[in-house]
Amino acid sequence: MKNYFMIQPKKLFASTLFLSLAFSISCSNNNENAPLPKPFEEKIVIANRGSASVSFIDPATNSVTKTLPIPNSEPMYVVYVPKTDKLYVGDRAGKKVYIINPQNQAIESSVSVGNGVFHMWADGNGKELWVANDIDNTVSVINLASNTVTKTIDVGMKPHDVFLTPDGTAAYVSVISSDSSPDKVFKYSTSNYTKTNEVLVGKDPHLFRLSDNRLYVPCQSGKVYSLNADTMDLVFEKDYTGAHGVFPSPDQHILFVSNITGAQLYSISTATGSPASNPLPSPTPVPHNIVVNQQGNKMFVTHSGASANTVSAYNIASSGTLTPSSTITVGTNPFGLAYYKRKQN
Repeated sequence: MKNYFMIQPKKLFASTLFLSLAFSISCSNNNENAPLPKPFEEKIVIANRGSASVSFIDPATNSVTKTLPIPNSEPMYVVYVPKTDKLYVGDRAGKKVYIINPQNQAIESSVSVGNGVFHMWADGNGKELWVANDIDNTVSVINLASNTVTKTIDVGMKPHDVFLTPDGTAAYVSVISSDSSPDKVFKYSTSNYTKTNEVLVGKDPHLFRLSDNRLYVPCQSGKVYSLNADTMDLVFEKDYTGAHGVFPSPDQHILFVSNITGAQLYSISTATGSPASNPLPSPTPVPHNIVVNQQGNKMFVTHSGASANTVSAYNIASSGTLTPSSTITVGTNPFGLAYYKRKQN
């Protein structure tokens, strides 16, 4: 009896220790193999032209979470590039593009560009950012690996909007004539920065190219054009008063366009150019630029003007119908805006 009671606890302890170690190792292996959760964050970023700042909006709550001051600046447009995980803000007053880290929402550096910074766009590979400079009639090409201007293109006319293809092989620049003659869209090769084509359009043209190889050109003079992005041939043109800011639904079936002069928002079928729903009156004057979230159920619109300070939020139905959601107070004269959804580090 004495030996039994002395030996049994040791056997029990050894068995328990073995099971405990086996369980621990098993759990450790499972944890190592299982991917750690990578939370995402979403933001709408607003360039406040009149108050030298950038506003960050949480699209889930439609509230401003941070206002980043950029002293002595005139922020015009903002672009988020997923490949570099950086925000780029064009500063018209300072002739710069500021680079902002979205992780801490702070300025990292800046790049000097031309005079009259306006629209900007980057290719899908995160290789280049093109910046339209409408005072010196140039486009600054920024290499996003080195954050340096590697090419300055003499456009010869006043550049307005710019758009790069996702694969980065071509760029489109809308240009404004100095008189009442039609404006144009130039097509450029990004391999040698030469102009390869041009086409006449309406006045004050904006640009968006979709994956169906169509280039859509809303013009404030009252037309929306659809062009073959390769040949620049006209596919269709439709009448839309005051057509200005433009952004597609994620499935690219609907094109949302602002009527900047008539305070309306259009939902347009990209296939036919016909209205997808009735125009929605804007609750605030001068609806300007547009962005849609990744899920495609929310849209945000800046309202520009010397004393303006609001962004409108809308819910989007599957049909493309818009419903007003809320009005968000930001900085003065909100102009360009961008959306991002990124993994948090």
